[in-house]
Amino acid sequence: MTISKEVRTGVLVTAALVIFFTGFYFLKGSDIVSNEKEYYSYFSSVDGLQQSAFVQIKGLNVGQITKMELAGEKGVKVTMSVKNKTRIPVGTVANLASSDLLGSKIVRLDLGTGAAEEPAGAVLTAAKDAGAIDKISGELTPRLEELKGTISAFNAALANVNSLVGADNQKAINSTIQSLKVTSENLARLSDALGKESAQISGIIRNTNSITGNFAASNDTIKRILSNFNKISAQIANAPLQKTITDLQKTTTQLQSVIEKINNNEGSLGMFINNKDAYNNLNASLKSITNLTDDLKAHPGRYINISVFGGKKKS
Repeated sequence: MTISKEVRTGVLVTAALVIFFTGFYFLKGSDIVSNEKEYYSYFSSVDGLQQSAFVQIKGLNVGQITKMELAGEKGVKVTMSVKNKTRIPVGTVANLASSDLLGSKIVRLDLGTGAAEEPAGAVLTAAKDAGAIDKISGELTPRLEELKGTISAFNAALANVNSLVGADNQKAINSTIQSLKVTSENLARLSDALGKESAQISGIIRNTNSITGNFAASNDTIKRILSNFNKISAQIANAPLQKTITDLQKTTTQLQSVIEKINNNEGSLGMFINNKDAYNNLNASLKSITNLTDDLKAHPGRYINISVFGGKKKS
């Protein structure tokens, strides 16, 4: 059987069209060989949601977005094509959620708890989840506002500092910096000098440690000395010091009275001390007694007669 050229051309064109449409729907994610059921939801906005985006349940792809169109006051009508074997309970919510950090969106079906199943063509309640970017943005927004306030306050403080630091103040600051530099250099020289005298300082420290050690070793002796000193202090405190002072004052007064009487020629001692003639007579009497004693020693026979047989010896 001979096939004409026209028939062969028609078959090829038909096959090409079938392959084209099959590939087109395949690239869109549509399954042209399986039955699917459609559901609808109305969203206020569908930013980031693309046609042919996935419809997921618990992270599993169960369908895709097949159509999006404006629906007036209702917002945007989104048509979802879901595999026929997927069970959609009553109360299921269609959430517009982020699929990645770039802002791409998917529709996530949060299954309801109803025993009945939503029929094909039902309108599912729409919701919108805040994506990761939205959450980060929501958390960063107040921080950014705080940062802006901090920057404004810092700018104001900086402006105040600039207004305060005029030419005169800048000169004073420069002078202070120079003084600090000189002080730092002096400290460096002092540090070098101390480094050179480290041996002597070490010796002083050793001597100090030795003295401290001696004090520690003599601690018992020091305690005994302090104890004795406390005893002496107690004895002095308990002594009749006031009575002794009173007696001493009384004795001093009596002695002063005696001296006054002597100076006033009162009494024998006063008259004797203040009478020159009595003093001279006393000296003359002492001299006569001395001469008599000397003569007695030289010529005892003149004054003492000794007779053994009763005779008398003449001198």
